[in-house]
Amino acid sequence: MGDLNVSPASEFRQSFTRKLLRDVEALDVMLRENVFEKGLQRIGAEQEFCLVDADFQPAAEGYTLLKGLPAAFTTEIGKFNLEANLDPFLFDGEGLQKTEHQLHHLWNLMEQEARKHQLSPVLTGILPTIRHSHLDSSYMTPRERYAILSKAIHQMRGADFEINIQGADELIARLDTAMFEACNTSWQMHLQLAPETFCEQYNWAQWISAPVLAACANSPLLLGRELWHETRIALFQQSIDTRSSSNHLRNKLNRVGFGQRWLTGSPANIFKDQICRFPLVLAADIEEDALDALAAGRIPHLRAMRLHNGTVYSWNRPCYGISETGHPHLRIECRYVPAGPTLIDEMANFAFWAGLMNGMPEEYGTVCDTVLFQIAKANFYRAARSSLFSIFNWKGRQVPAPVLILEELLPIAEQGLYGIGMDSRQINRYLSIIERRVLTRENGAVWLTRNFRKMAHCYGTGVAVQELTREMQARQRSGIPVHEWDDVDCHNLYAIGNGRATVGRLMKTDLFTIGFEEPMELVRSIMAWKKIRHLPVEDDEGRLVGLVTATNLRDLPEEHSHLAAVDIMVSNLITVEEDTPLDEAAALLKKHAIGCLPVVKGDKLVGLLTDTDFRMLYGNY
Repeated sequence: MGDLNVSPASEFRQSFTRKLLRDVEALDVMLRENVFEKGLQRIGAEQEFCLVDADFQPAAEGYTLLKGLPAAFTTEIGKFNLEANLDPFLFDGEGLQKTEHQLHHLWNLMEQEARKHQLSPVLTGILPTIRHSHLDSSYMTPRERYAILSKAIHQMRGADFEINIQGADELIARLDTAMFEACNTSWQMHLQLAPETFCEQYNWAQWISAPVLAACANSPLLLGRELWHETRIALFQQSIDTRSSSNHLRNKLNRVGFGQRWLTGSPANIFKDQICRFPLVLAADIEEDALDALAAGRIPHLRAMRLHNGTVYSWNRPCYGISETGHPHLRIECRYVPAGPTLIDEMANFAFWAGLMNGMPEEYGTVCDTVLFQIAKANFYRAARSSLFSIFNWKGRQVPAPVLILEELLPIAEQGLYGIGMDSRQINRYLSIIERRVLTRENGAVWLTRNFRKMAHCYGTGVAVQELTREMQARQRSGIPVHEWDDVDCHNLYAIGNGRATVGRLMKTDLFTIGFEEPMELVRSIMAWKKIRHLPVEDDEGRLVGLVTATNLRDLPEEHSHLAAVDIMVSNLITVEEDTPLDEAAALLKKHAIGCLPVVKGDKLVGLLTDTDFRMLYGNY
């Protein structure tokens, strides 16, 4: 959870920088004097999730719901997101079960409060029904931290936020705020580490990131496109990228990333590296002087260092904190695992990762001396793209992800959990889920992709993402892990239901358009080849200026075939927006006796809705 009491970096730059440097110096002192907590190890977690309305669209009510929820819940950048912060528990034989119990308790509280507002929470890495319109600045949570962060990164970039992700589909999009970040929801896991072994275990965490991510991927869809199995990785890195094209010639790092090299020497080195590489984005007026606090016998909070660390989004993030005993500690935060698909899947992911961390074989303590860092990094992005279908470079061999997980990593995780005293039945309960998921190659990303393809083929993208979200939530409530989910019955989809469904649910976005000066021969050919009855016409700036219909062409005499699209197009268009209710759109089609409604945002075309779309799903509308 980020520090909410912040200011732009420019306001306190000099004083904050001094406190930041004093914090790191104090950390060095504490590490040398060995004042960190000893003999105890804790785990913790943060649960991010999405809120949806009765039509499974993002619901911008998160800030409102907080009023009825305990302090464990907090906001995220998007109004349709919330986060629940779990308590830290000792990582012993009962720690994971206590975490699971509290997770269910908080989730039940969330569902009860959401129900009062006719809303519901959904566990997913990226909510399939998010559209570009949901990323408008009006959907940003009205807290100063988010506005300051967005503005600061925009200024550093010197340009709007852009993403370009290629998978089975391609997505190119732009925003003037950092709201792309609102698409991502995660299951963030924390593990306390001893300072004397922190570097070795941090490197081990980096090394195992690829196979862990492969087992857990759950985010293949974004804005109606099929992209990476874990699209969150590409999306988050591009959405918070402060670099511009002018400095890409330098080897300048992204604020979101896997890192550049193994960690060696002192744990403080990773915080120092952050200060060296990444300019201040946020600052605060901090009273505490860390070195003075140490001299007075107090444990410093190192707020400046923690605030800056919170604006550098490593997939494995080092964290400093003060335990309930009053002693300082270091921990690692695993940030790359997505939310969902179910609570039990998330707990299995936690057991797999934490067991691996605790069971690190001695030979991997020197991974930084035997393996090039770029191999670990390449493995990670390979996992993000194709999860359980990846092949990793592992100890000089090319190993399929399932083989690596089943034959080497699951036994290590099992031993790691035995090492903390966990009961064999509980170990089997968690790790058998990972085993079956990997054996069947059926994680959340695979299930979502397969069912999205079937429904999009039958009914179009808008219907597919809504029904997919509905079906996903129903299976989450059953508590059945994702590898046991049955497929969606595409022949038994729900109808409009409560009548509040919008045009965005049904519209087509894979469109053919034509320039207004193009000749009629081309217009006729496109409409004949693609078997379409409506061809939108755009000007040189991409603005919608008209529509050529099959009726236009039928009524056009042959001797006028020399005309251009602009000469016969309908320019007095009746249009709708994505959020227009479907029943209103249907009424417009009937009232004006037309077969097509262009869907626009401003003067730009974003989709088409036809009478055929209605009949295909709802019969005689």
